[in-house]
Amino acid sequence: MTKSKAMSKAWTYTRRTMLLGSSFLGSAFFGGVTLPTPNRPQRKVAMVLKAVDSPFVVGCTQDGITSLRYRNDAYDTDYVLPGAVLGTAHARVRRAGSEWHTLRTGVDATKPMHSAALELAARDAGVLLTTRLAVDEAGLTWEIMLRNDGMASVEVGDLYFPMPMNTEFPAGQPASVAVLKHSFVSGHGSHIFWIRGNSTGPFLMLLPEADTSLEYWDVHKDSAEASGTWCAYILGGAAAGEAVAAGTRWRQPTHSLSLSPAEQRRYRLRFQWVANYEAARRAIADAGLVDVEVMPGMTVPNDLHVDIALASSIPVERIEAEFTGDTVVQRLPDRAGRRLWRVRFSRLGENRLTLHQPGARQTFLEFSATEPVETMMKKRATFIVKRQHRAPSKWYDGLFGEWNMETQVLLGPDNYDRIKGWRIYEVTCDDPGLSKPAYLATKNAEHPDVAEVAALDRYIDTFVWGGLQRTTQEAYAYGLYGIPDWKQNRESSDPGPKGRLHIWRPYDYPHIFAMYLAMHRIARDHPAIPTCQSARDYLVRAYGTALAMFTVPMRVVMWSAYRTGFYNECVIPELVSALTTAGLTREAATLEAHWARKVRAFVDPKADLFKSEYPFDSTAFESTQALARSALDDPVAMGVSKAAARAFSERQIAANLFCRGWLEPAYYYLGSDYRHTAGDAYTLTYMAQMGGWALLDHALNDADDPHPLLRLGYASQLSAWALLNSGPASAGHGYWYPGEENDGAAGGGFEPAPSGTTWLGQPHHRGTWYYSCEIDLGFCGAVRAAATIVADDPIFGQVCHGGIMETFAHTLRIWPRDGVRRRLNVRLQSLRLDLVLLDARFRADRPIILNLGAGWISLTPEPFAPSGSGVSFELRYDDGRKRKEVIDITDSQLVVRLPAARLPRVQVR
Repeated sequence: MTKSKAMSKAWTYTRRTMLLGSSFLGSAFFGGVTLPTPNRPQRKVAMVLKAVDSPFVVGCTQDGITSLRYRNDAYDTDYVLPGAVLGTAHARVRRAGSEWHTLRTGVDATKPMHSAALELAARDAGVLLTTRLAVDEAGLTWEIMLRNDGMASVEVGDLYFPMPMNTEFPAGQPASVAVLKHSFVSGHGSHIFWIRGNSTGPFLMLLPEADTSLEYWDVHKDSAEASGTWCAYILGGAAAGEAVAAGTRWRQPTHSLSLSPAEQRRYRLRFQWVANYEAARRAIADAGLVDVEVMPGMTVPNDLHVDIALASSIPVERIEAEFTGDTVVQRLPDRAGRRLWRVRFSRLGENRLTLHQPGARQTFLEFSATEPVETMMKKRATFIVKRQHRAPSKWYDGLFGEWNMETQVLLGPDNYDRIKGWRIYEVTCDDPGLSKPAYLATKNAEHPDVAEVAALDRYIDTFVWGGLQRTTQEAYAYGLYGIPDWKQNRESSDPGPKGRLHIWRPYDYPHIFAMYLAMHRIARDHPAIPTCQSARDYLVRAYGTALAMFTVPMRVVMWSAYRTGFYNECVIPELVSALTTAGLTREAATLEAHWARKVRAFVDPKADLFKSEYPFDSTAFESTQALARSALDDPVAMGVSKAAARAFSERQIAANLFCRGWLEPAYYYLGSDYRHTAGDAYTLTYMAQMGGWALLDHALNDADDPHPLLRLGYASQLSAWALLNSGPASAGHGYWYPGEENDGAAGGGFEPAPSGTTWLGQPHHRGTWYYSCEIDLGFCGAVRAAATIVADDPIFGQVCHGGIMETFAHTLRIWPRDGVRRRLNVRLQSLRLDLVLLDARFRADRPIILNLGAGWISLTPEPFAPSGSGVSFELRYDDGRKRKEVIDITDSQLVVRLPAARLPRVQVR
């Protein structure tokens, strides 16, 4: 859950305020009072900049722009923060032997205000800095000029402009009131745009023109409590140099400027409106910037290549690798008006590619190269088990511990390391503490390991049942204890919700029932793996925990689980199916009824898709896709109409895209979810991959044109693997924090800013966290999303997401590299099908052969049961109907015949 700093203490209810004894109970989160809205400064407008037929309505005072709107807008959206001023510029200058001096443009007494343009200036120490903002029939132009009026040269260390946009999302306000920033600061390819919260166009874009480029950014704060103002740097040599000296990893080249006497420099940027994402891409390319598409993503496993497609009115001439000896760059034939390249990385970690255009124009793309996905899945699980507390005399025996990669310290209730105050819950419970067993079980349902399953059973038997979770012999059976930990709550002198009944946070429950469901799958599907309980017993506990999510918080504090999307609850439909298959039909019907009630609550157009424990959050979008899937697949059972289900599906996927990097081609942005801080802090969160599953599910099943979202969805589900610290000994066992003890450790998020503080309270420089926190939730989503997808992409041609493919005439040979090796999706112009192995994997060293001419699929299975003589699978064709079959394995091969009616017409020459 997002730990936002930007919201006032007076109106934000969090787990912290509950722990400290606030009047949290009965708040808006439990259906009580509405959160008060903080006092906001008043907007002042003294003059309006005008131009005939301009789509811009620009209000200003003599200090700058105070209001920026779209003419005849359907929504009441002002893009400038109330009380703030847009249009100023700042410069840090010095002459030889002197200290840095800062200029800030303000009122220019020599330039009277008029209706066409606003001019601001700053003069000091013989340096003139001016800005001019002018509206015309198409846009809003922003010109910045520096001139040396002195007798000696002057050095300009920084030149930057603050962007105080209306990016705060107050509680109780319409989503269209505020906007979210999407920014890509990368030389001549830099671009910035803002989308309002209802995802409805137009978008506001800011693009550099001519030779103007951006090279650095940071967030300026007036105080420690302030959310700060994002600032973009045309020149950032001084600021970046100071940040690097303080320990940051700023990887983009930065510069200072020397101005001789009477010399001046001009820079120009332009605001414009665009209708949607596709129009934004065209605007980027038309302006001579570079629009970038990649496949399969910018976090790239080193057993795969990445294809890059570039569009620009100033074509890219060549790509330069940062590590030329470890990178292969291959030019491909042009397609769809784009120049294409194929790149293979062998050096793990960050890899920068420089795009070169005529006129010394450069754009920088940051990729992250990782080990193969399956290797990372297994290493992460091994690491979690290695950090399990095994101390029978301790109350936390069996706990999977947090780990500090920087100091190589194992955290536990007797050593919270650098986690202080109310945040100590991170170590034992809540989303961070419960994410590790959820991932470990989810991984083992696909790739079981005897020692790892035994560790899970130990966690369940010694830490969960009768400790973290109330047993069936206790009141409020299956209830889960929250912060700070179950021991303190069980031993509390308070018999109510702040103590012995602190079992009311519904977010906690899905992690545990997802764990039990995965343990059920292990016991059911992998008979050679010993478990402490039967498959049925695990299933019953999964059901009890899922039912408790809907009932216990409601009984204890009237907190409804129907109005908020929870991560990992997307497994409920699978749990219902498993209950039915096991003959527990009454339990299945009961749970499905609760799920259907939640579906109806979200299908309601008034549902708030962004609300969590904070007024604005991006954490619901795995859940909302699962809810949409149920509504679309069985609207009658869910109690909704087909039209309402479709409308909700489109609404929630638009919301998912709204707070996700798409046009920002950096591995820590592309596919990452954004919280209210946008790309300024905490990217590559767990919802990057969880929401990536949602995008892929929508693209494969619901989208009219699946390919844009297939690309983005696959990039999303790969993205946060960049946070895993893993590698062979020759690579130091990992890029972020080298050392064998850290091989398989993970960071909880990525901090793109030069410096700051994580929400856990640790100072940071640009890079990954050294605590894993909640990231294993994301890895759960990545396991669920893992598939090999073959598609006829309109940009890249015939592609294979998550695999390697060779084409011979009408035959495709496909080697899955997705990490799970059970799911194959085909989205060709001539054939659409989905194949899922239910009790086996595809052999990693043998290809799947798809013969389009003869109409069959051949594969070599790896059965879960070594003695199995047949393999069961599920096959779905383009009509949406599924069929399950069991086929005998002959000579280690399995051949699936495709119905003739579904086959493409192939001419054999």
